[in-house]
Amino acid sequence: MKYTDYSEEDFIKDEYFQKWVLDTDPMANNFWENWIKDHPNKEEMVEKARRFILLLNFDNEKLSSEDFDAMWRNIVERREDIASEISKHKLSTKVKSLPWLRVAAVFVGLITVSLSLYFLNPFKAINTALPSDSQITLELEDGTVKILEESTNEVVKNAKGQIVVTQNQNTLLYQERNSSSKIIEYNQLTVPYGKKFELVLSDGSRVFLNSGSNLRYPVNFLEGKPRNVYLDGEAYFSVQKDEDHPFTVITDEMNTQVYGTEFNVSSYKNENNTSTVLVEGSVGVYRSNNEEALVPIKIEPGQRAVFEDNTIAVEEADVSKYIAWKDNKLLFVNDRFDLILKELERHFDIQINNHFSALDSKRFTGTFEHESLDIILRVFDEHTPFDFIVDDGRIIITERKEKSVTK
Repeated sequence: MKYTDYSEEDFIKDEYFQKWVLDTDPMANNFWENWIKDHPNKEEMVEKARRFILLLNFDNEKLSSEDFDAMWRNIVERREDIASEISKHKLSTKVKSLPWLRVAAVFVGLITVSLSLYFLNPFKAINTALPSDSQITLELEDGTVKILEESTNEVVKNAKGQIVVTQNQNTLLYQERNSSSKIIEYNQLTVPYGKKFELVLSDGSRVFLNSGSNLRYPVNFLEGKPRNVYLDGEAYFSVQKDEDHPFTVITDEMNTQVYGTEFNVSSYKNENNTSTVLVEGSVGVYRSNNEEALVPIKIEPGQRAVFEDNTIAVEEADVSKYIAWKDNKLLFVNDRFDLILKELERHFDIQINNHFSALDSKRFTGTFEHESLDIILRVFDEHTPFDFIVDDGRIIITERKEKSVTK
């Protein structure tokens, strides 16, 4: 995401950040509070940029570079008096245009040097508290549950003090162990809505978990045993080749067996279908309750296998559509609105209730990367008009009522 590499000046110049500071709404507030929670190392920088925007939000008139430089010098010289004035200043409820953000490169350097001179903390701190169900958790083989903070670098130990795995920020790194044990020990990683997480299994295979997913997997793969993992949700796999130990992703409805390849599996319970999209290599898919011992159906790169209505269908697919989430993008190609809403709920960690049922079967195409939920819904609204409001932390969509015309 672009904000992770932002400097203070970048935040100051970002239009969506400005909107949050000067005319916040529940959706913008939800986005920035979650982003700050996920990037605590940026919290101080964000607060400084926020105060700087408030400090300069006095006038809506256009300023030349010379006038702006002069205003900045005045701010630095009178920073204590200005901070006192700002604390009493009542901001407009509408976002003002900020032409002063068109700053010469030399002035950007001046901001960097001078920012620390005037921040006197006259403003209320940003509240970034989140409910506990928004935390990433790792359940160890002994039942111990660890909460994982994405900015942390540490070793994770079990109740006996033994090292189980190393955490490198948003990635878990397992190492192959020399063990005489014949019992497979499992860990389970749970990723809530609004977050993503990666892990490297003991055989070197990489798994990237999407929002609202959990994966149960062996801490160490044993000699002579298949490599089985259990998925509820969505994950992208890059599996290390090992022909003697097939790798199988097991879901409620359809299993995917591979030997060494890259593919995406989606199996959310609330979507009533399970699919596997092959990026490269070769995989076979079969029903989870394969009582008839059916031979797996082979799919090729660029194909998608879907289990729906108790049957498996294979079709050609635009791979990029199904793995865009891995790059924090939302890519919809002729997708039903009801399924789009489910993806938006996971991505933004917010409940969306649609009371306009005619929208469910409407199909939309679009690509979004850094846009807020508010902007995305307004884009769909341009296609098929509807109304939406925020009520008690939920988005409620309703049919747009025609305005009566008075004669």
